[in-house]
Amino acid sequence: MQAPEGKILLHDGVGMLQRGDACLIVYQRAARLERTRWLFDVVDEVVARTGFELLGLMIVLPSADPPDAPTHQENFARLRKLGPRVRRLVTVPVGNEFRTSVVRAVMRGLNIVLGHSGTRFIANDVADGVKRLLEAASSRTPEASQIFADVRALYLALGETDPHFELVPKVRGN
Repeated sequence: MQAPEGKILLHDGVGMLQRGDACLIVYQRAARLERTRWLFDVVDEVVARTGFELLGLMIVLPSADPPDAPTHQENFARLRKLGPRVRRLVTVPVGNEFRTSVVRAVMRGLNIVLGHSGTRFIANDVADGVKRLLEAASSRTPEASQIFADVRALYLALGETDPHFELVPKVRGN
């Protein structure tokens, strides 16, 4: 599956958009093996085609359950392989405190085991996630305003309500 720059790709409740060296991901449905494999296959294609070290912003909506055991194993194996090509990965769990704490625990554990704790972060909200992402920006990284527009487009493509990112505080380049 090729990910043309700036084009939204959707697969069963997962949305992804690549622009420059940034991959923006929204998980609307549970992290399960088929969805996770699809996403990693798309990201692998982006890395192979562009040669970029990527930035990733992954937003996990309240409707997305954490990975089951087979999906967790797939995440581990694929992140280990892809890890050196990911300059920064920021995860944004959205939802109530319990749900966000579960996503935080899963991601922190994975990052520690893989030795990626210095380049993998968990943000409090999308604005904070974009800010953390842009701390590792390169000349290929889109401006904050473009990232917010792209994330908004992903939300809408997945049938989610408009997140109204224009109400967020200014972030570098916005």
